[in-house]
Amino acid sequence: MIFYITLIIWIFFDLYSKFWAKTNLHEHINVFYNLVYLKYVENTWIAFSIPLTWLFQKIITIAIIISIFYYYIKYESIKKNKLIDLSFWLILAWALANAYERIFNWVVTDFIWLQYFAIFNLADSFISIWVIIYLIVEMKRK
Repeated sequence: MIFYITLIIWIFFDLYSKFWAKTNLHEHINVFYNLVYLKYVENTWIAFSIPLTWLFQKIITIAIIISIFYYYIKYESIKKNKLIDLSFWLILAWALANAYERIFNWVVTDFIWLQYFAIFNLADSFISIWVIIYLIVEMKRK
């Protein structure tokens, strides 16, 4: 039950952060030495700005989330490792938050801009962090 509550909390947290960006970031804000900015951008493409049609983006988004959930249930949940469970639930939470925007708003709100690199949102960064944590746990386990 705690995982479901955590999932819902993080989805709302991410959606709120995107709402905040949309309503407050009317111009970019320098956060760290002209390298990190807050800047509101509507991302119409899928991961790494791959240009796909809106219908194909939605299909891929749903397929990826279902695949992650299936993989977790089939292979990872049986390990009874709390950190693995947590990492998968948080990855799913952040993925669902992005998917909600992609499916219902047709765009994903990005607002953290690393100069010379990329612009992304909290969900993108936390997915990356929890994937790294999962990989570290798996490497240590083996």
